[in-house]
Amino acid sequence: MDEIDHKENTIKEILHQNFPVFKNDAMLDSIAREARWFNNNKEETIVDIGDFPKWIPLVTKGAIKISRADDDGGEIFLYYLYPGQTCAMTLNCCMIDKPSEIRAVAEAGTEFVGLPRKSLPKWMLDFEEWRQFTLESYNERYENLLATIDAIAFQKLDERLINLLRDKSIAMGNTEIEVTHKRLAEELHSSREVISRLLKQLEKIGKVKLSRNKVKILDF
Repeated sequence: MDEIDHKENTIKEILHQNFPVFKNDAMLDSIAREARWFNNNKEETIVDIGDFPKWIPLVTKGAIKISRADDDGGEIFLYYLYPGQTCAMTLNCCMIDKPSEIRAVAEAGTEFVGLPRKSLPKWMLDFEEWRQFTLESYNERYENLLATIDAIAFQKLDERLINLLRDKSIAMGNTEIEVTHKRLAEELHSSREVISRLLKQLEKIGKVKLSRNKVKILDF
């Protein structure tokens, strides 16, 4: 995670462009003074399970993948954060000072404005606009989690695989996704053999084209 050289006015302009709900100049000035702008040239974990996050991301480019893990190291994909969004779960653990219960991984090329955790309580008290944004973020992530639960409970694995590939394509801005079958299996809490078989079935009916560590979406 590389910090980008910035000026307060630069961060303020970035937030204007990507977070149009922010209209309070005093709040934007306060954020711009204390925030930092980060770029991820490669896939990188920015918050891991058990961490006390130092920065809360406001995504401005690319995507951040949010997932959960069990005690045995198994992982399940929850949702992506896209430009104009933040991680409500990270906000929550910062506000009540507890370790993170999720893993946040920035895709290659992702940029975000990092907000220092120490400033969140003050902004919650001082700015109604920030309180509203936080509540709306909680609501969006709650709906994301309900959709994930519904998918696990009611969708077949091939449908969940298609949805995951679609999400990855959107996140990476490319129909050709660099990912291993093992990685897809981990995120869907399945086995590599099952995922490989489903991918071959999708290839057979013309939905994807497979190559080494790559899946190209042809028709979803």
